[in-house]
Amino acid sequence: MQVEVEFEFYATLRDAVGERTLTRTVPEGATVTEALRTLTGEYPSLGPLLFDGEGRLRPHVSVLVDGERTEGGRSLAGGETVGAAPAVAGGRDGASSTEGAR
Repeated sequence: MQVEVEFEFYATLRDAVGERTLTRTVPEGATVTEALRTLTGEYPSLGPLLFDGEGRLRPHVSVLVDGERTEGGRSLAGGETVGAAPAVAGGRDGASSTEGAR
């Protein structure tokens, strides 16, 4: 049986897809990783951003189901919203919040 899942993408992942949200059907019980992998056929540039060379979710990609952080092995029953965002990093080691504001 197929179930409907909404996907939300942020930052570079949204750029790869060209939209913030997509709704797709996936097999009932598919894992988050499997569901995301199905999108890489439709959006080839998404694959290298989400998955490493061995097909595992990259550690810097945050995955949420219905707003709660989760792992890629979580099963989907349908009706969920799966969010994916790259980790945000930046700044400079040892820099204070007021440094450079002078």
